[in-house]
Amino acid sequence: MTAPARLGIYEIRELVVTSSFSHLYRAHDPLLDRWVAIKVFDLSPEKEASLPYERQEWQRRFVAEARILAAMDHPHVVRVDAMGHLPDGAPYMVMPWHVANLRREIGRDVFDPERQKTVPVEQRPRAVAPERAIEILRQTCLGLAALHRRGIVHRDVKPSNLLLTERHDGMIRLCDLGMAKQGADMSRSRAGVWIGTLDYLAPEQRENAAAATDRADVYAVGVLAYRLLTGKLPVGAFAPVSTLVEGVGTELDHWVGDALAPDPVLRPPAIRMAARLAQGVLKA
Repeated sequence: MTAPARLGIYEIRELVVTSSFSHLYRAHDPLLDRWVAIKVFDLSPEKEASLPYERQEWQRRFVAEARILAAMDHPHVVRVDAMGHLPDGAPYMVMPWHVANLRREIGRDVFDPERQKTVPVEQRPRAVAPERAIEILRQTCLGLAALHRRGIVHRDVKPSNLLLTERHDGMIRLCDLGMAKQGADMSRSRAGVWIGTLDYLAPEQRENAAAATDRADVYAVGVLAYRLLTGKLPVGAFAPVSTLVEGVGTELDHWVGDALAPDPVLRPPAIRMAARLAQGVLKA
């Protein structure tokens, strides 16, 4: 797809990233003199052939994502300000521009030693300070809790879907609800199909995306917690965080363990996980 010069009033400046079914552009709003992000639906026949749903379903999901985000009013969920359509009918959504996502702070999830050699040093995986990790996790849980109250399961919580604001010390905002499930959507999710990013998927979501509840998002936050604190993913019989990170006590081990419980029934809701973080889970 060739980048258009304009979309409505917006002046397209650059293509930022392309996903399986959309392009994200940085654009300028000349009326308000501000930068915006414009996400444009685009699914080629070649891409469609490799995906579990047909074009019509992906486009329906795209429009649903825009409407969900437009209805949200929460500091930790990105908002949609406008929506439009290209001449061919493809929809697009307009959002505030964010300069980066969480990868800027923790690097990419590249752990193979040989592959790491090809990754620039500033993009290699690393941990953040425990205090920063706690704040990122608390804000992520609050954003998820806001979605869950509306009956929405994100299903793709990962670093690249956590945007950073320029102000407020890099406040977290959840984005990309293209894989989300809401109410009646439960019947649209195909049994036996998994949706999301494999490293962050709960066991039940790996087996069947339709089975994912809000506790699948909590599991993803547990993976994120381990990644933030240790710079690694919790693979196999992973070591407790407190044995790897100075200044972290067993209370945070329990928090991570609860989030990563294999049985979703044993995982607390996101709002309770946020409250525990606010009460303090680090060593005094």
